[in-house]
Amino acid sequence: MNWKLPNQLTVGRIGLAAAFFVLLGLYDRNAPVASRWLLNSAFVLYIVAGITDVLDGYLARKWNVTSAFGRISDPVVDKVLVVGAFAMLAGRNFAAGPGGAGLCPFERQLPYWLAGEMVSAVRPWMVVVILSREFLISAVRGYSESRGVVFPATSAGKIKMFVQSVAICTVIFQIANVPTAPWAVCTKLVMVWASVVVTVVSGLAYIGKARALLVSSDE
Repeated sequence: MNWKLPNQLTVGRIGLAAAFFVLLGLYDRNAPVASRWLLNSAFVLYIVAGITDVLDGYLARKWNVTSAFGRISDPVVDKVLVVGAFAMLAGRNFAAGPGGAGLCPFERQLPYWLAGEMVSAVRPWMVVVILSREFLISAVRGYSESRGVVFPATSAGKIKMFVQSVAICTVIFQIANVPTAPWAVCTKLVMVWASVVVTVVSGLAYIGKARALLVSSDE
């Protein structure tokens, strides 16, 4: 393996992701002081991981040290971080207690379908949608490349990654620092639902592009 700085940053992001998941797993809505520290730490770790994601690609291109390891591992680590974050936020420790315990008065007045009594507003079905999209695109990419058709990343995929990351950071920051502010709750809900919509739209865009590439390669 080409053990240059870009690849070191990619491997380091794996460690950041592991620490990030541990912090989310330790969240307990019944211990607000400790949980605030845990979530803010997780927020910082996610930001740092995002910076390393941008930096490793930039340095690899600038120094012309791209490698097979980087091309394969970088998107995999990104998917693990994003999908893992949504899975953790949909976990039982982010679920509201009996009678909506853990939700602010404003959230309790909202329709059930918006947040589903989840403090994070992330529902299990949303994780299924996001994970299914990643599996589907990976299968389509593998099939197209097996036919000798290059299937590069698109702007839709990059936008999807950005919106998902903003949604994750928004959820964590809102729960930790402004749990009762209506504007913060609304922002959280908008970003969570936007991430789901963008995930579906980008998936359809990838499938359309793959179909066009495969059809053109057969002609």
